[in-house]
Formats: sequence, C-alpha cells, structure tokens
Amino acid sequence: MQRRKMSVHDVSKKATMKCILASAHGEDIDSLLSMCDNYPVPTRKKGQVLIKVSACALAPGDVRVLAGHIFIQDPPGGFPYIPGGDISGQVVEADSNSRFKPGDPVVALFELPRPLNGLAEFIAVEESLVELASTNIPIVESSTLTSSALTAMMAANKYCCKGNRVLVLGGSGGVGCFLIQLLKARGASFIATTSTRRDLMLSLGADVVINYKDENWFESSELRNNKQFDLIIEPAVGYDAWRKARQFRLL
Repeated sequence: MQRRKMSVHDVSKKATMKCILASAHGEDIDSLLSMCDNYPVPTRKKGQVLIKVSACALAPGDVRVLAGHIFIQDPPGGFPYIPGGDISGQVVEADSNSRFKPGDPVVALFELPRPLNGLAEFIAVEESLVELASTNIPIVESSTLTSSALTAMMAANKYCCKGNRVLVLGGSGGVGCFLIQLLKARGASFIATTSTRRDLMLSLGADVVINYKDENWFESSELRNNKQFDLIIEPAVGYDAWRKARQFRLL
C-alpha cells in the first residue's frame, strides 16, 4: 500500500515535531547536538508565517553561536535550543491578508542577532523575513540564498569594479562560493582564493587557488610576485588577515 503524502492541511494539525537540540556551548559540536522526536510545533503569531522546513543551511556563524564565541547571539531562552536559521520550505499557515498562501515554496532569513529554530520540521518566521523561492533553483539549495548569497551579492555589487584584481579568503565557504561567481560576472580581471578544494574553486571562476594547509596565503609566491590586489574580501579569517595583507604588501 502506498503511503499518502502529508498535505499542508494535515501538517497544520500536528502538535509535535522532530528537531535538533543544542544542550550547551562547546567546540565538540557532535557531543552538543541531539535529535528530539516530540518537540512542540511553534505557535504562529500574527504577522508570522508557519513553514514546513525542507532544508536548513548552516554556516560558520552557526558554529560560532554553538561554540559560545559571541555572547549577544546566545539563545534568549537558554538551553536547550534549536540552532540554525536560514531555511527553505513550504508555507503551512499565514495571516488572511498575507502575500503568502499554504503550499507556497519559500525561503526565510533568520531574525537578527542570532540564527534560531531552523533545524526543525517547522518554524514560525516574521513575514518580512520570508520570500517566495525561485522556481529555477531546487528547494533544498534555495536555503543557502538568504544569508550566504545575499552577503556575497552585496559585497560584489558595492565594492567590485570591472578589471579589479580580487583576493577572496575562504573561497569554498558559503559566502565564498557565491562570491567568486559574482565577482567574475562583475568583470573582475583576476580572482585568487584560499581553499583546499582547488577543482571546485577553478570551476567557479577562480584563477589561482592557494591551499592554506600547505602554505600561508600571504607568503605565496603566486600572489606576491604579481600586482597588488584592488580588493580583498575576508569572510573567514578575521582582522589578522588585513594586517598580513598590509605587512606583505598585497593590498
């Protein structure tokens, strides 16, 4: 007998859901996370959209929150809490005057200052943070658009000019993968990046890939023997990257 697929109307009647819970801060993430099978489905408030989650995109920011590195991003309700925030999925319920209706495929951005409640079957999100998903992108991959792609697009559009030489530190991260493609589309003449995934980086448009496990990017002859960069974008290393870039005359 074929099992009947659950509709959004069936979903709206559910009282509990599966989710991932974080029990504490720490560096060993595997030991902090556990599956819960009977967590209460969130109650949608006025102005919110209840979404059945298809995918949740995790990024370094989620890891920093789990590790407890940024106190303003600590879960407001304490532990345990549901981590993750950038999601894609299907609308279950919205206000009667909402621009969304049940069944709509959507993406949603987490509410600042912290990603919360994404690693769950359902999430209630402020409508202002929800947008219809593109029909040209699979719904699972769409979950990466709301933070990583948006950050990359804003950086490329604001700072990259045609003909620029650009260095992207951390090219194979969420932001970096989008950024390299967008920089190429903006007309960057030379794109270098740091990553252990050389083939992927080259396929996305990078001209030079420095494996940071083999050598320090700021000491690489491939970078130092060429012209200085017009632009360095750093979504991975931290402030020390700027000091190194100045010290070794890369910028």
